Amino acid sequence: MEQTRALAGEKAAPPDYPAAKAPSHPVLSAGTLGLSRGVPSVLDAGRATHTVSGRMALALALDRLGIGRGARVLLPSYHCLALVEPVVRAGAVPVFYALRRDLSIDIDDLARKALGARAVVAVHYFGFPQEMAALREFCDARRIALVEDCAHAFFGSCAGRPMGAHGDVAIASTWKFFAVREGGCLVARGPAARLRSPGLRYEAKSMLNALERAWEMGRLPLLRAVLGPLFRLKDRLRDRRKRGGGGAGAVRDVPTGGLQFEESWLGRRPSRFTRFVLAFSNRRRIARLRRENYAILLDGFHGLPGTRALFPALPEGVVPYVFPVVVEDDSVFPALKRRGVPIVRFGEFLWQGVDDPVALEYSRKVLQFPCHQEMTRAEIDWIVAEVRDAVLKGASRCGE
Repeated sequence: MEQTRALAGEKAAPPDYPAAKAPSHPVLSAGTLGLSRGVPSVLDAGRATHTVSGRMALALALDRLGIGRGARVLLPSYHCLALVEPVVRAGAVPVFYALRRDLSIDIDDLARKALGARAVVAVHYFGFPQEMAALREFCDARRIALVEDCAHAFFGSCAGRPMGAHGDVAIASTWKFFAVREGGCLVARGPAARLRSPGLRYEAKSMLNALERAWEMGRLPLLRAVLGPLFRLKDRLRDRRKRGGGGAGAVRDVPTGGLQFEESWLGRRPSRFTRFVLAFSNRRRIARLRRENYAILLDGFHGLPGTRALFPALPEGVVPYVFPVVVEDDSVFPALKRRGVPIVRFGEFLWQGVDDPVALEYSRKVLQFPCHQEMTRAEIDWIVAEVRDAVLKGASRCGE
């Protein structure tokens, strides 16, 4: 089927959409830092090893569990390729289990595929917890390791325990929740892994990339006055190199870019700048504003034809990653991208052979909108207005 893509290297080039006019992920602002605690997170579930990405954290998790060549690893059918690549890198065999329409795990399908499995990866989609007690019991009865994927759920709790506490190991993507441009973590019982420094050049790039992104999004006015000319010069030099063909063979700034597993990043820790932001970010503010912004988007999308919120309620203790919406009209996604709306289709490219109807439908129809703590009310209202206009225009064309 068209929605089921082949292996990672066969992904088609994306359309050339304009840059987003609002930040899809957190950027530095005057309110980013603050010594606030009291919000449960995956870091409370065990000892953390900070990595350059969630993909690398999963690779370390599989290594720690002894998952190697020929081992069967059960993965959800609705996924990003970063979930599959570490499994293939380990020489293991990915086996995909089905999901229900609310993205809860189909335990019956999981049981049919569990024979000989060494591990199950459970994803807390968009920040909303799975039913982990039943899954923990399932894995214990079969002596299968449980990997809790908290890439969408850094903060919050599940059944009275921090996210990640039900798994044998847990992984997370810190850049999805903090104002940094890199970062993941592996949380497990026992000692943290010893990783090497990424080097001075990378240390500098990590900080400058975060500052530049804040500058691009109009944050930190003093930064704009001081570093704005430097960033504009950098952009001109980069454009000149591209026109001259000088970009070939350049070192990538972002370790998670592309679709191939980058082995050289596996043993490296994130920059000191990233670790500083993680340590001193105002976590109470992060949780509060993400919940408030989610509620604003939920209200703004209410009654919009051909759409439905994937999670129409926000339970106490849930800290959402994004606001996911099922949009029936396929023309809405490219229309919004052309307008510069910061949206993503999670699972847009699925691994070869996935045939779960829910995954195939959601990879095309679920659009995720940012609700992170650095969104302004004006940006949220603009997104709602653009979405309503695009959806209503699409409905009008269908009715002609």
